[in-house]
Amino acid sequence: MNYAIYLKHLRLYLRQAIEQSDGSNRGIAEALEEIRLGRWDLFHRQEKQRALHDARRAFEEHRHWPREIILSHLGVSLDDEQFPD
Repeated sequence: MNYAIYLKHLRLYLRQAIEQSDGSNRGIAEALEEIRLGRWDLFHRQEKQRALHDARRAFEEHRHWPREIILSHLGVSLDDEQFPD
């Protein structure tokens, strides 16, 4: 598994979930549950599946934690350098 690609997709899924939610941990967890990988999305599939699974699990299991702590637990932050456009 390529860790750089994993982190790229983890950041992508987190950014997408945060933008589509109300900003609460519960909203982010629900938005992550709505993200689906395409049937034909085969390139780097293992990294994408693992990133989505880890993000869902972190926000589901640790909803009561502050968002920054959950993101730190995942190894990412909301800094501009972590989430480039």
